[in-house]
Amino acid sequence: MQYLFFRFLTAGIISLPIFLYFYFKIRPKVSYLLKVWLLELAGLALPILILYEGLARTSALEASLIGATGPIFVVLGGIMFLHEKQEKREWRGLAFSLLGSLVLVSGPLFLGTHADTALSTTGNLLIIIYNLLWVTYALIAKKWYKTKPPLYMGSLTYLGTAFLYFFYLKFSHSLPSFSLLFAEPKIFLPVLYMAIPGGIIANICYLYAVSKIEVSEANLFTYLHGVVAIPAAYLILGEKPSWLTVISVLVIAYGVYLAEFRRKY
Repeated sequence: MQYLFFRFLTAGIISLPIFLYFYFKIRPKVSYLLKVWLLELAGLALPILILYEGLARTSALEASLIGATGPIFVVLGGIMFLHEKQEKREWRGLAFSLLGSLVLVSGPLFLGTHADTALSTTGNLLIIIYNLLWVTYALIAKKWYKTKPPLYMGSLTYLGTAFLYFFYLKFSHSLPSFSLLFAEPKIFLPVLYMAIPGGIIANICYLYAVSKIEVSEANLFTYLHGVVAIPAAYLILGEKPSWLTVISVLVIAYGVYLAEFRRKY
């Protein structure tokens, strides 16, 4: 929680000039700003909390791969609520990806000890809940931001999120000293990375992308997480994938290939 507080506070301060520049240039209505701010806050503050609770209970590798199953829910939501269309090959691909995801989520039940199983399964379920909340946000954002996504709103969202986390930490008597942020690089560098490329830049790119293509198509690219997650988890954290994880990733990858393959004529 302390890390998240530092992360969003840093992102909010750094991106504040962007918001002020566009605000005085566009001068949007206060009611519109409030509407967008509440949506972005609901799609960020609570889901991120649940995500990190899940990360604390399962491995980074499993969390990354389960998090990449979000497109399954996005596609279904896009069809149901945004009337987006899917072809038969896309349905078959999604079926394979869903199967691989279910195997991945249930992995601890087959491979872990009793204690590890309860903890890891709870963490995996929290990651799925995060997915569902994210999907809800993505569908609403796509409907609201049909023409011009408010790319300049990030600062208010980040500062609002940091404000909520501030009160949480204050009332739980866990508010960190700001000197902690600069105490050593292993604290400052992750905060800076997630504030700028992992926060400001990533959010702008995502909102711009979903304004140009179908939300289900945009979110299919998150399946690439698994390609990076396995070698990264091994090299950085020393986490070795189990045989069940490898099989799950292969099934998911085949499902994505099946859904995205275009036959040349």
